[in-house]
Amino acid sequence: MISQTPAIVISSLKYGDSSKILKCYTKAAGIKSFIAKGVYSKRNKTNPLFSPLNQIELIYDDKNTQNLDYFRSAGQSVFYRTLHLFPEKTAITLFLAEILNSVLHEEESNSHLFEFISSSLKKFDEKEFAYADFHLWFLIHLTKYLGFYPNLKPQFLYFDLTNGVSSEIQPSEIFISGNELNYFEKLISFDFFAQKENQFNQIQRKSLLEIILKYYGLHISDFRQPKSLNVLSVIFE
Repeated sequence: MISQTPAIVISSLKYGDSSKILKCYTKAAGIKSFIAKGVYSKRNKTNPLFSPLNQIELIYDDKNTQNLDYFRSAGQSVFYRTLHLFPEKTAITLFLAEILNSVLHEEESNSHLFEFISSSLKKFDEKEFAYADFHLWFLIHLTKYLGFYPNLKPQFLYFDLTNGVSSEIQPSEIFISGNELNYFEKLISFDFFAQKENQFNQIQRKSLLEIILKYYGLHISDFRQPKSLNVLSVIFE
């Protein structure tokens, strides 16, 4: 059966001398993997098309099996202006692609999750300033679709990371409080795309990212710490 769907490139791996195995998050069928033949040949101009988090349109032979699918054609569906040109945005893009590769596994349609990722990336691309907090905002709001969005309550002194809830008494397991909790609450409440300046400085951003990655690790059993984290830290020093 021939299928057509918008897709977001999550990762790619060289296969043989001239091909790639692509992992994509598709609107129609969730995570799917494809073989892209001949992308390294001199005549083929599609290799840049498969950069991390590019948004493409695929037509492919859907075998309805666990095997790799072959696509008949692939084309750009969203044309980014800045994501792969600005070093800071490129670092964020690679980092988020690695996170998504770790957390997205479902081979079924989730149009709300797809639209969240797609629209967030488009708006991120359009934002010309005050975008250093994007990865923090994106990761915390991604948890809505992964099933562990923080249940924060105002005026509580602690947030229990293990159970994802605010607490009036000090939790027995992993928690945050004080300034860390203040930053966390601020991150959840602010509108990233309306902000005129970055909400956090470098130290606060680093602290928040450590909290978020710890939070992901507590709620996703096979979560992998991203290798691109060091690159991201260097870029924003």
